[in-house]
Amino acid sequence: MSRENSVLQNVRRQSLLALTFAVTALVGATRQAHAQATQGLLVSREELTARAERAESASMTGDEQSRSRSALAAASIRQRLREGDFQVGDRVIVKIVSDKAHVDTVVVRSGHILDLPDKMSVSVDGVLRSELRDRVAYEVLKYVKATEIEVTPLMRVGILGEVSKPGYFALASDIPITDAIMGAGGPTTSADLQASIVRRGTEAIRSAEETRTAIAHGLTLDQFGLNAGDELVVGRRHETNAGTVLGMLGSVAAIFAVVVAAHH
Repeated sequence: MSRENSVLQNVRRQSLLALTFAVTALVGATRQAHAQATQGLLVSREELTARAERAESASMTGDEQSRSRSALAAASIRQRLREGDFQVGDRVIVKIVSDKAHVDTVVVRSGHILDLPDKMSVSVDGVLRSELRDRVAYEVLKYVKATEIEVTPLMRVGILGEVSKPGYFALASDIPITDAIMGAGGPTTSADLQASIVRRGTEAIRSAEETRTAIAHGLTLDQFGLNAGDELVVGRRHETNAGTVLGMLGSVAAIFAVVVAAHH
């Protein structure tokens, strides 16, 4: 009898987790729509500066581990502010509308130079993704009477772990984390999105708690601070007797949340 009670408790707990993800992701979609209207989906220099200042303040208080973690976070943000977001080999989709629409995928080459169509080029040294559109537009408008300029920085990241089609993908930097997961085929029946992390090399740079919070708030890859080469690893849940059914429930909840987000 005690075994049956234990299974029932596991079922209830896993069902609650799946429902919680669906609700929090739905809330995140609403917040994301608001962010798009007010702040944009790429983090600004002002936002990064504020984050660095908060991390530096946090590095002065708390236990040694917390101080060290905050100090590393602050240093990472300051480095990003100095060096910008672009690495050699990064790709950018550029759309220029003048007499007609011209869409090209251009590459950052040695010297952090972005080659634009019609032999135009612009330096992206120290440039953030959120600043790229204005930098490109400034250069293009010197030579072309464009009525519309769109710039979409791509980020090659790994979507690994419990997804249907794990691998590395060139994704738009302004898409929500949930869209990145769906781009890799969506979570498997064994997935536990609550246990997902972000790795950079061999180091986990975002904990499960941080990743869970980012998903709940509808953050984009850029807003969450991912770089080219980072790996989003979707966690695996512990099996129970009702594991398959619950895993499917979690996957359906995640897919539902992403679909709702897409319509906002």
